[in-house]
Amino acid sequence: MTAEAVAVDERTHLGLAELPAKAEPVLEAAQERARAVDREGGDPWDTLRELGGLGLLSAPLPPQVELIHALARRCTATAFSLWGHRSALEYHRVTGAEAPAGAEAGTTALASGMAPAYKEEAGLGEIPLVAADSAGGALVVSGVLPWCSNLRPGAWIVLPVRFEDGRRAIVRIARDAARVAVKDLVGLAALDATASGVLRLEQVAVPAHDVLSHDVPAFRDAARAAFLLLQSGMCLGLAGAALDAAEAAADPVGRGVLAEEFGAGQEDWEVLRRDLSRAVEDAAEVTPHELVRVRLETALLVGRATRLEQKTVGGRGYALASDTSRRAREAAFLPVQSPTEIHLRHLLAGAGENSRSGT
Repeated sequence: MTAEAVAVDERTHLGLAELPAKAEPVLEAAQERARAVDREGGDPWDTLRELGGLGLLSAPLPPQVELIHALARRCTATAFSLWGHRSALEYHRVTGAEAPAGAEAGTTALASGMAPAYKEEAGLGEIPLVAADSAGGALVVSGVLPWCSNLRPGAWIVLPVRFEDGRRAIVRIARDAARVAVKDLVGLAALDATASGVLRLEQVAVPAHDVLSHDVPAFRDAARAAFLLLQSGMCLGLAGAALDAAEAAADPVGRGVLAEEFGAGQEDWEVLRRDLSRAVEDAAEVTPHELVRVRLETALLVGRATRLEQKTVGGRGYALASDTSRRAREAAFLPVQSPTEIHLRHLLAGAGENSRSGT
């Protein structure tokens, strides 16, 4: 077996958990659907429903990170949809709230609208959704959330709100509730199938049982590790798939000319795999700084890996229908996915004594 083959085989798993054998056909189907999800109107939720039917959407963190890594190797748009859904399940878990019916089975979509809460924590903006008190602990919420994904019919969105007197809260809102409007975002590179859109709320009534927390700092601290580690697993899956493809496509001349980049890619992937594994295994104690560092470095590796793949695959990778093109477009999203690269670098630079990260 060649060194390249060994590296490829090792990159297919993170080593955090062994996924059940029944998951393999679902993952294979996700890979077969990747082109349709990317170019032909396919639905990533076909895969999520199948995973939900196997009881995998509510699995503990180690198999969840392993699962999102495996999905991202095949179709990052589907992995991204899983990230939003699984993050919102985590929001319910850390607040002790029962998830909406069908969420764990994948028949009801959940959406994460938490970017404004973490941007505000880092001093990068203010929560745009404004709440007012109503009778019996209920709220009325208005404002615009400029980007949210998984906004499928029947979905529930978990998001932060602020009060004029300075209080903050975490609430959930039904996508189909009265006075909730969604403007679909279309023409997105590699993400058209993710049901992304602009969310507009106009005096939306939120019952008391849909107010998940009034302690936003505690909520952020409790939820932070899971969704940053899931994002890191997604990044590492995409990076590994690109490195595999680059190695498979390289001819002897390419291997020689790009030997330093191949070696760096292999080493960086393995170092980050170990860093991610340690963080997942110690998720209750890992520092926010380490979570941010791993998240940023895995995303930066994706950029290097997809560029390496483009160099070795050559002109055929320029076709929009190719896996190479799809991975390059998936990678292009990572610098702007919240927490954005600027957000992450801001935190690592120590700007703001109390800055931490989120999404």
